[in-house]
Parts: sequence; C-alpha cells; structure tokens
Amino acid sequence: MPTLKQLKAVAISAARCGNWQQALDINQQITELEPNNVNALNRIGVAYAQSKQTAKSVKAFKQVLAIDRHNLIAKKHLAKLNNHNSLSAPIFSKQQFIEEPGKTKVVELHRLAGKSVLQSLCVGSSCELVRKKRYISIEVNDQYVGALPEDLSFRLCKLITQGNEYGCLVRSVTDTSCSVYLQETKRSKRNENIHSFPPGKFIAIMNDEIDESILIDDTPVTDVFKPDSEKSEDVQEEINPNVAAMP
Repeated sequence: MPTLKQLKAVAISAARCGNWQQALDINQQITELEPNNVNALNRIGVAYAQSKQTAKSVKAFKQVLAIDRHNLIAKKHLAKLNNHNSLSAPIFSKQQFIEEPGKTKVVELHRLAGKSVLQSLCVGSSCELVRKKRYISIEVNDQYVGALPEDLSFRLCKLITQGNEYGCLVRSVTDTSCSVYLQETKRSKRNENIHSFPPGKFIAIMNDEIDESILIDDTPVTDVFKPDSEKSEDVQEEINPNVAAMP
C-alpha cells in the first residue's frame, strides 16, 4: 500500500499535469487515511474548482475551516468562489522555481498594486519586466503589479542594456505582499563573466512542501530562499560604468 508521502507526490504530479480527476481520487484516498489533513482537503477543493464543481469545492474549503478556522488558503479560495471568480490553475514546467546560483533570485516586490490586483494573481503567472526611470516594474497581462527594489532594478537595467534577458514568475502572493522568481534566460557575451545575482546571497532549501504551496496557489513561501539583506550591491565594479542608466 502506498505511503502518505507517495500518495501526496502522485496527487501533486496529477495536478501539475492538469489531471484533476486523478488528483481528486488520490487526495480523497489521503483523507480516508487522515480525515483532518487540511492540505489534502485544500487540494480537493482546488481539484473540484478546476472540474467546475463549485458547490463541492466550497464544501471542501469549508471542511478545512472547520478544522483550522485561520487557514488562509481556504479563506482566500472561498472568497474567490463566493464572488463567482474562478480559481486559476498555475501553469508548471520542470524548470519553474529551480534555483541556479547566480542566475535566479526570489524578490519581494515594492510599490505594490492594490488589493484587487493582487487577489487576481496566481502563483506561476508569467510576468513582464518593464524598465522605468528609477526602477523596473513588474506587470502581468499589461497590469502593473509592483516594482523591483531600486538597487536590483539598477543592476538589471545595466545588464539588460548589455544584452541579457530575464524571465519572471509570480512566486507567492497575498493581499498585502507579492514575491517573484527572476531567472536569467540569456547572458550576453558582454556579460559572460558577470553574475546577474551574485552567488552566496541566498540558500535554496527545496522540499515537498514547496510543491504543495505552489500547487494550492496562495501560500506565501518564506523558507525556500533565505535572502541576506537587500542592501545595495556594489555593481559599479562588475558592470561597465560607461553604460548610462536607462532613461
């Protein structure tokens, strides 16, 4: 008989592939073994929602709140369903959220958009980096979400001007915060010896709980990357100082 850990892995894998019926079946097996497993119940709620079975989805999230009345995931999903909003399923790929020293970084956004915009986001959404005069703004479907810190914006503007390219995904989101996953997707010859995000600034601690938090879409992930201080990095020594800042 499969262990709970094995069942959980299969359930998450099924959801990642969009096989919501299998995800539902496996999570129900988990709740037969552990009736108060709120993570499995939340996954059941998501699976029902993706299968357009709203009433059953609402029931699953209410079960969660009966067990844990402070569960933020169930609360947020219920609020969306009660407002007749759909639960967007994140789009996954094998490379999402994989840490590569010097090439990736998780960043908390500043100058956040309003609550309604943040509530419309889902983990895994693709973002655009839009260069402004003093910072880089992050947008999803042409909708402003927030901005990168000014020191990081300055660094990336320089590197982009010199030929680098970057991808960006929503990493976690709540009503009052949003973090994004930045990844260097192209390093120009001019920048071949320059790290976009100098190594040693964070440590990756990947585990099964990260898959779960991404799957259920709304849990802020605070233990995947442990960044040091966001103090300004000394980019002047690494990046050609003759390149003017972006207008």
